Amino acid sequence: MAFYNSDAFLDILVRQGLLSREQKQFVVLQKGKQRQKLLKQFGGRRQGDSRRMDRGFPDLVDIIGSLRLEVPGKKEVVLNEELMVRAVGRALKIPFKKLDPLELDMEVVTKTIPRSFAITHQILPFEMQDGVLEVVIYSPDSQSVLEDIERANQVKVRPYISTRTDIKKILAEFFGFQRSITAAETQFGTTTTGATVDIGNLEQYVRLASATELSSTDQHIKAAVNHLFSYALEQRASDIHVEPKRNICLIRFRIDGVLHTIYKLPKAVHSAITSRIKSLARLDIAEKRRPQDGRIKIGQGREGREAEIRVSTVPVAFGEKTVMRILDPDVIFQDLDGLGFSSRDRKVYDSFMHAPHGIVLVTGPTGSGKSTTLYSTLKQIATPEKNIVTVEDPVEMVYEEFNQIAVQSQVDVTFSSILRNILRQDPDIIMIGEIRDLETATHAVQAALTGHLVFSTLHTNDAVSTIIRLEDLGLEPFLIASTMLGALAQRLVRRICPHCAETYTVEATELQKLGFPVTGRDSVELQRGKGCRQCRNTGYQGRMGIFEIFPMSEQLKKLISARATDAELRQTAVREGMSTLREDAWRKVRAGQTTLEEALRVTTQ
Repeated sequence: MAFYNSDAFLDILVRQGLLSREQKQFVVLQKGKQRQKLLKQFGGRRQGDSRRMDRGFPDLVDIIGSLRLEVPGKKEVVLNEELMVRAVGRALKIPFKKLDPLELDMEVVTKTIPRSFAITHQILPFEMQDGVLEVVIYSPDSQSVLEDIERANQVKVRPYISTRTDIKKILAEFFGFQRSITAAETQFGTTTTGATVDIGNLEQYVRLASATELSSTDQHIKAAVNHLFSYALEQRASDIHVEPKRNICLIRFRIDGVLHTIYKLPKAVHSAITSRIKSLARLDIAEKRRPQDGRIKIGQGREGREAEIRVSTVPVAFGEKTVMRILDPDVIFQDLDGLGFSSRDRKVYDSFMHAPHGIVLVTGPTGSGKSTTLYSTLKQIATPEKNIVTVEDPVEMVYEEFNQIAVQSQVDVTFSSILRNILRQDPDIIMIGEIRDLETATHAVQAALTGHLVFSTLHTNDAVSTIIRLEDLGLEPFLIASTMLGALAQRLVRRICPHCAETYTVEATELQKLGFPVTGRDSVELQRGKGCRQCRNTGYQGRMGIFEIFPMSEQLKKLISARATDAELRQTAVREGMSTLREDAWRKVRAGQTTLEEALRVTTQ
């Protein structure tokens, strides 16, 4: 169906009830007036002018849009460009495509056809699937152009139809971004070994590209950021990474301790997404050279489910990288019985929690669940009769029943400076985010000696090593022995997915070589996950803790005061009933809660 010099387009609108016959005649009259105006402008009609001056369908869309005609029977609905293009698509059986910048592949858009060709014919390639190039067109009279693309790229072309406004916008943004990259590379120069880059240059490169990128106020960006938050909560992610790469913006979620690539977005939208996140976190959008930290509180769904998001931005090679730690109350405040304690360990830890005074240290690397254990502990022992004061850097999760103090080093509010004055706040229980130096350790000991229960964290490989670490900081052994209630080391292992769990057999000799206590058997039946849709084909769903709890006994106090070695302390603790991290992990493997591979991954030093 030819759309030049015909009423076919107007007839489609009339047949689909978008235009009345009277409105059609009015549009034809306006079109005639415009044609006469153009003829006068060009000094009379010459051969070839008819097609150049009467573009048919595109002209009619512009005329109707400028007249702001209402759809018959729908007084509040104005006949806009999208309604008209959808009508044409229905009539010609060409599917309509609503263009979303976040769904497009910049490589396909900018590398498939030349920029001038795409702009001239208002054609936008957007996806390549199984040798079929999917393109968006505006004018229905594009068959010959589509055939040219098929011949040039040796692919089959599948057309969609969309609005000229959206096509022009995407072409300008994506090709503009590509030109900015080329200009930046030319400006900064190359060497014989390749492009030379440094942070200063790349910061300017980001600024050069920003003029053609989407605005952070664009509705697509707002919707995309909201989707990232809700999708991360749905997938039980603990962190969202927004990472700028050379040509793309990578979105990764940390789920059950492992990073998964979720989206590969066009680089052109990275700055807008970062600006939107920084705006929500009340950070300085213009500051891109220094790291920044902020917080966002979000609510989701009718139930009012809330989560806090800790935002950290830092300049990296290709722009600003943003990492968002999701602090979901449902995750960080848990029932201690569900964390994974064995019956023996739970009894020992209960004795720590209900002691009148002393120091309890929770140890483990970053991401091992220390905050969850401490927050869950404090929530369980919090009562109206107790004053719980926390000193954190930063405050992980705001909770009304605790009196939480945030470290602010820029104004000299540090762990040690707060602890110097904290006893005047009449605390019953004190939680210190981390013992990093001798001064903080000394204040913790002082609080314990004056009748307070103190919880804190320390970075050591196991529970017994906390004693050696405190001695390294400079604490006297007799102070450690008299104030410490005990230490808890922990790691997180992934739980086997209950939807795809299966049983398999492992030779006992293999397990013995790996250091697991197996005796009197030829083989052992264990569990593992095959991988399914519910667990993203990982075989795991959720996490649990493995623990090593080191309680202070009279014998151990004597050994500490005598400056016993790490090995001597561990030997005595095991003899008194302590389970090591490896033993606790094996217990959970045998119970079918986690896998052999997970036990090895988190307990191999």
